[in-house]
Amino acid sequence: MQEGTLQTIVEQFSFLRLLLAALFFLATWGFTHLLRMGTEKLKDKFGRHRLLIASVYPVLRLLIWVGAAAFIIFAIFNPTLNTIITISASAGLALGLGAQDLIKNVIAGILILLDRPFRVGDMIQVGDHYGEVTNIGLRSIRLQTFGDSTVTLPNAMVLGQAISNSNSGALDEMVEVHFSLPAHLDIQQIRGLAYESAASSPYVFLKKPIKVMIEDRFDRTFLTRLTVKAYVLDIRYERMLASDISQRFKQALLDRQLLSEQTVLGILASA
Repeated sequence: MQEGTLQTIVEQFSFLRLLLAALFFLATWGFTHLLRMGTEKLKDKFGRHRLLIASVYPVLRLLIWVGAAAFIIFAIFNPTLNTIITISASAGLALGLGAQDLIKNVIAGILILLDRPFRVGDMIQVGDHYGEVTNIGLRSIRLQTFGDSTVTLPNAMVLGQAISNSNSGALDEMVEVHFSLPAHLDIQQIRGLAYESAASSPYVFLKKPIKVMIEDRFDRTFLTRLTVKAYVLDIRYERMLASDISQRFKQALLDRQLLSEQTVLGILASA
């Protein structure tokens, strides 16, 4: 019976069928490559919908590859039930012994695509790594940091820890800028200056509110902790907005001679 099963497997995996499977695999790879190129062009053309377009591609890619695998197995090879059981048992044993990490990452990748704790284009914090999600694959995800570094993280590791998502599919996100000021300054005046610094920035998203929070703090002396909360137009300008608010607030303090330049530089250095 084993010899008969082996003979059946050899017949079903003939050279012609293997060639057809390889050609179909290459055609699928080429189609997904063209789909990715088309997605990139659509993202450039419709900038305001960049994140939505980018988030659709990984799901489509997964569905295409699952469909391609099903077509190759059931349409090209069309194995019998006994052949499927034999191959599945052998493949399961081989994978169980030598590819446990790979299986974990693939399963985690599928769960990420289905559960969607984050999508392509989201700004996420995973452990010590913070950046924009540029790719979600079956084995790993890739982050683009503000330091222009690409960080590749295994899916199983990502799914096994807390993830902070700054924008959750939205193009805008909240940016916080902190300042520590001398406690003797007029609260209403510095609150107004901080608000104007954020509202006048070209990177701020004015359709969402700007908030200025005040709290007391002691660090060798009494201080006023000022936090500006504003939304950025595009997540990629997050650092630009924070830098612009800091610069405008510094200049406002100097113009009104509320503090000396040396003191202002010290405040910005500790912000």
